[in-house]
Amino acid sequence: MNSKKKQKKKWYKEISKNIHIRSQISEARDKFANFLELPPEVINSSTKITSIENSDILIEGYKQIIDYYDDYIKIKAHNMEIVIDGKGLDIKEITDFELVIQGEIYSLNYKK
Repeated sequence: MNSKKKQKKKWYKEISKNIHIRSQISEARDKFANFLELPPEVINSSTKITSIENSDILIEGYKQIIDYYDDYIKIKAHNMEIVIDGKGLDIKEITDFELVIQGEIYSLNYKK
């Protein structure tokens, strides 16, 4: 067997091994989350947005606040940017994981 074929075969074995390991890790993470009854957004690094009428928004799983003005807030989440337009917008609560925004909300937009 020539060296190129050996390299391809070795590369393929390494990739298939990594895929198998990632699959096992994913299964273990899912079992752990089910055991602890954790919500999927905590385990999968996803973002959950809850809106109560046009006055309150709860964002769970954000990364950072990009822009913050009285009428415009832009937030970076795990896989998107969230843009909130409104009047009298204010961040009422902030933690490492959650963000509560209050004010008169006109629109909530997502950008990938």
